[in-house]
Amino acid sequence: MPRSVRSRSKGRFHMRRKKKHADINHGKRRPAAEPKDAFPSPFKELKKMLAGRAGLDLPESKTETAAKPPAHQDRPAATLAQAPPDDEAALLEAYRGVRPLEGGGRVPVKPEVGRAVVSEDSEVLAALYDLVSGQGGFDLTETDEYVEGARVGIDPRLVTRLRRGEFPMQAHLDLHGMTQAAAREALSSFIVESVRRGLRSVLVVHGRGLRSAGGHPVLKHATAHWLSHGTIGGHVLAFTTACPSDGGAGATYVLLRRDRKRGPFDVLKGTKRYE
Repeated sequence: MPRSVRSRSKGRFHMRRKKKHADINHGKRRPAAEPKDAFPSPFKELKKMLAGRAGLDLPESKTETAAKPPAHQDRPAATLAQAPPDDEAALLEAYRGVRPLEGGGRVPVKPEVGRAVVSEDSEVLAALYDLVSGQGGFDLTETDEYVEGARVGIDPRLVTRLRRGEFPMQAHLDLHGMTQAAAREALSSFIVESVRRGLRSVLVVHGRGLRSAGGHPVLKHATAHWLSHGTIGGHVLAFTTACPSDGGAGATYVLLRRDRKRGPFDVLKGTKRYE
C-alpha cells in the first residue's frame, strides 16, 4: 500500500476516536475543584484561641449565623385592663390634702339698690315745666371773645336766628363804667321791665373788658352768669354775642320769655287766650 494512502486512513481513524471520546463526555460537567490555599496559614486559628483565653465573643461568620436557628423571643404578657375608678374615689383623690379656709371665706352680697323707672313722657313733661317756669339749666359756651347760652329744651332754630342777628333789638342797656354790683342791679331792672312790656329781644352792652385788670373781661362774663342764673335767668330763653354791626364781642343779644298771664280760655280753641 502506498504511503500516502496509509497516512490518510490513519488520519481518519484518529478523527473517529476523538469524535467518539467527545460523544461520551458530552453532557457531563466536571465538579469544580475546591480552591486551595496556595500557602498554608499557621495563624488562621490564632485569633480565635487568643479571644477564647480573654473571654471575648467574636462576631460569628455569616455561615455560622445563618446555620443557627432564630432565638426564641418572649412575648410581653398581656396587661389586664384596669377598671376605671368610680366618681367618689376620683373626687377624693382630687381633693386630697385640701384644707377648708378659716371663717367660712364667704363675703356677704349687698342688695342692689333699685332705681326708679321713669317714663320718657315724664321726663319730657319735667323738662317742659322747667322751661316754662324758668328753672331749667343752660348750655353755656364761653371764650374770651364769644359767649352763648341756651336753655335746655329750647328750639335750636331760635338760637341760630338770634346768633345771626335776625331778631330786631327792641331795647338796649349800656353797662359801661358801672361796678359789678351796680351793673347787676341795672340788668335785673332792665330785664324785668322788658318782660313786663312784652319785649322779646334786647341788647346789653358791657364792653370787651380791654381796660380791666389783667385784660380779663370781668363784666362780660359776669353778665353771662347773671343771664343764666337766679331771677334774671328765669326770664331768659337764650343769649349770644352780638354781630359786629351791633357791638361784636362788647355786646350780647338776649331772647326773653313771654309773660303770658293766665286768663279764661276756650277748651275747643286750645290754649289760645282771650284778648
